[in-house]
Amino acid sequence: GLDPHKPDNRILAAALGQQRSHGRVVVVTNDAALRIKAAQVGLEAMEHQRRRGRHDDRRPTGWSTVEVSTALIDELFADPDGFGVDEVLPTDRDAVADLDNNEFLVCRAGSQSALARHLEGRLVPLHRPLEAWGLRPRSKEQQFALDLLLDPEVRVIALDGMAGTGKTIMALAAGLEQVMETKGYDKLAVYRPVVPVGKAELGFLPGSLDEKLDPWMTAVTDALVALTETRSHADARMLLDEMHDRDKLSLEAVTYLRGRSLHDTYIVVDEAQNLEPTTLKTILTRVGEGTKVVFTGDTSQIDAPYLSEHNNAIAVLIDAFAGERVFGHVR
Repeated sequence: GLDPHKPDNRILAAALGQQRSHGRVVVVTNDAALRIKAAQVGLEAMEHQRRRGRHDDRRPTGWSTVEVSTALIDELFADPDGFGVDEVLPTDRDAVADLDNNEFLVCRAGSQSALARHLEGRLVPLHRPLEAWGLRPRSKEQQFALDLLLDPEVRVIALDGMAGTGKTIMALAAGLEQVMETKGYDKLAVYRPVVPVGKAELGFLPGSLDEKLDPWMTAVTDALVALTETRSHADARMLLDEMHDRDKLSLEAVTYLRGRSLHDTYIVVDEAQNLEPTTLKTILTRVGEGTKVVFTGDTSQIDAPYLSEHNNAIAVLIDAFAGERVFGHVR
């Protein structure tokens, strides 16, 4: 009953033929419609997932909790510069073995605990108070994120997590701090994919490019409101206008990135869970000298078709860059 001239149906026919002559056959595709058709004709179907050597379905978090000896906790508090993983006691070696670069640890020994980051074979404690544009972290995950965001050596960062966990506001606060205060970067650029929630389209928006993008960029304005002293929309708008006038801030759509080269720029790519891996590659190849890219997103809120928790830009980025010195990830 299926049209044999359609390529999808020919794939199913070939799979059925293989199943009859050779036994179990699995159809692997990211096309949900094809998976449904395969299941209906009696074939096993599954989604393609990148797995880079991992043997379980758990998504990486960028940090872990480990049980260690009190001696290791004492050492972390005593030495602010950290120490080599090979210097720990034999009882602690298993706990701190096989760590990726920029992976964080919550070290526990009874009622004692300490936070640390693994950096090229060393455990570096996280004791100094962190602050960016007046914002202080309220959880260990936010402290991990801010530590990466303020580190000039980490050039590519992925922050994923549920709505309200502070991904965008942390990224923007760190960007404002390093562009306006410490002058680590010349400009803050915020990119968002233009993907609507649900199927309702409002049609074409009138006005210039800035006016057309304004509805998509209100999330950035909301985050800036929270960063002003008085929680004021007027203050946030004044800050936006001032940075625009000084050419220190740009709010743009990912659509217009091809052909660009971004130098000495702090880039925030918001709602990155709606980006395809090919778009991710386009963004990363725009990066010029002295530029940092921060991807934020919630992989449980994907609005783009053909994307899932396993094949969106953030998931692919984490799989491809895990363990690199220039990359950090916190969930």
